[in-house]
Amino acid sequence: MGRWLKPVVVSVVVLALIVGAAELALRLIVPGVVAAAVRQQLELSADHPVEVSLGGFATAYAVTGRLGQVTVAVEDVEAIEDFPADLLLSADAVPFDLLDGGELSGARAEVTVGKEQLPAAISLLTGGAADSGKVQGGELVVGRTAQMFGTELELTVDLALAVEDGDVLIEPTGISAAGFDLSTEQIREAAGDSLDGILTAHTVCVRDRLPAGVELTGVRLSTTGSATIEADLSPTLASDPAQRNPGTC
Repeated sequence: MGRWLKPVVVSVVVLALIVGAAELALRLIVPGVVAAAVRQQLELSADHPVEVSLGGFATAYAVTGRLGQVTVAVEDVEAIEDFPADLLLSADAVPFDLLDGGELSGARAEVTVGKEQLPAAISLLTGGAADSGKVQGGELVVGRTAQMFGTELELTVDLALAVEDGDVLIEPTGISAAGFDLSTEQIREAAGDSLDGILTAHTVCVRDRLPAGVELTGVRLSTTGSATIEADLSPTLASDPAQRNPGTC
């Protein structure tokens, strides 16, 4: 090996070791720091499980003052209203000065509601018009006991869900009343407008129940019986307090 080449090779090896050590340090230290910050922001206990993963080559991003491809998973957290759900946060890049004016890049969130908690979520989406529900055939099947014709009837309604401009679109696709052969119009006439939340196609604004910096983008229904709510996050959600205040309809 030429005398001039040996120092170059040694330098490259040392640099590789330094970069490797820095990469290892980032992957060992950063997830713990992020997890602690998430617990603090969500007011979770110190031992609440929070999984943090870093994608890509962390050191390469770090020299630019950012972390790339960060994913945070938190189970059993009250992300919406007062019922527990699983929260998944991801971002293409997160700056080190996130709380001091830094901006997120490509930040998204998913909130998954298990089948045990689904009735509470359905009651929220239908304004209390439904008091039970499950996922079946790619749609929500909701139920409601209603007083009609001098007796209590168990109504079952199939609902298709979609999201448009941050609002939830609810459209009934089928209805049945136990023991009766009734049309939607007959049920509506007998029950009045108390069941409009499940009998008529309508839009539900949920922006006032979410931070201003969170925009609903989709709803996925799983064959396991769970429902996942998808949202985009504002780049300044962490640094701008106004983005964390409730939105408006």
